[in-house]
Amino acid sequence: MKRSPRTLRTAAASTCAIAALTVFGAAQVPGIAAASSDPATTTARPATTTLQGNSNWPTTRSGNHGIAVTALQHLLAAHGHAVSPDGVYGPRTAAAVRAFQTRHHLKADGVAGAKTWKALVTTVRAGSHGATVTAAQKLLTARGHTVSPDGAFGPRTAAAVKAFQTRSHLEADGVIGPRTWNALLITSRSTQPTTPSIGPESGTYTLKLTRNGKQPLNSRLALLRGGKVIDSYRAGSGKGSTDECLPDKGWLPGGTYKVKGHETNRGGWNYNPRVQIQGYAIQIEDKTCTPKPGGHKRVMRTQMLIHSEMLADGTQAFDNPFNGDDWWRWDNDGDYSSNGCIKLAPNDLKDLFAHLNGAGWPKNLTLRVS
Repeated sequence: MKRSPRTLRTAAASTCAIAALTVFGAAQVPGIAAASSDPATTTARPATTTLQGNSNWPTTRSGNHGIAVTALQHLLAAHGHAVSPDGVYGPRTAAAVRAFQTRHHLKADGVAGAKTWKALVTTVRAGSHGATVTAAQKLLTARGHTVSPDGAFGPRTAAAVKAFQTRSHLEADGVIGPRTWNALLITSRSTQPTTPSIGPESGTYTLKLTRNGKQPLNSRLALLRGGKVIDSYRAGSGKGSTDECLPDKGWLPGGTYKVKGHETNRGGWNYNPRVQIQGYAIQIEDKTCTPKPGGHKRVMRTQMLIHSEMLADGTQAFDNPFNGDDWWRWDNDGDYSSNGCIKLAPNDLKDLFAHLNGAGWPKNLTLRVS
């Protein structure tokens, strides 16, 4: 449960009235195993990813990042290895891969090649749930089939699987077996759903915040490319007020914002209580609000960021039972509240960074608020 806030909380972790962000360049754990018409002994068409031997599975290793790494991390979690699905193949992910390989009598080199992928994936279908399903859902979304990564294999996920299988010339049975896993991991751009041309904006990345008028702390932040949703996350905006001109409490004003910068270690690598937002953060430009009739006057909303609650190195603070609320630790849904910013859960913010890292942090990235 969310503990009652302590006095200092009002001036601490959620505030957006802070020093400017330094601007840089632009459970069923394994799922339900069942017989499938999706055979393991088949090869998919060539892909642009690095392949190992003739098995056509990607080779993923330390230093890689992107959706394949995110899927790998979810699959490792499904097998009981505690890794954060941040899309970055760092030391913890490599260690988890080595531990998994050792357990399955594979060469423990920390590189996820064909044999490791084959051991990691399990067949999932309608009714399955858990981290394995989440991995599949995120891969489907990356291939242009928008599904919520909720870990539940429901009708929408099944429909997305069938659509992907049809496009990939697989039997459209809605079951994710080895052949479909293989295709999801290595599918080239030519077999992905096409994005309609929309003029000069085609293929560009944008962020979109869809505000929830009834529950501002249950809004949605989506990353789109060429108008297609790549991924979306629950987001809070403000402290529950829909008044755009209420600094520190109202939600983000509508309109289009430029993304001014980002960083993953806000506050430096050491604990700094004067930096009230730490770790991963994205800064957006200032915006003048549009007052409601009879409401507050027009004001310039400043120092607005997309952020979470974490330490400067991206980890979670120690859970101190004597604190009313831990400033740099995500406790529960109450932490979606912020002083006028956009707030994501830590893993969601890291996942967003992984997508944008993979895209090279596009120049002219914008945020649209509606």
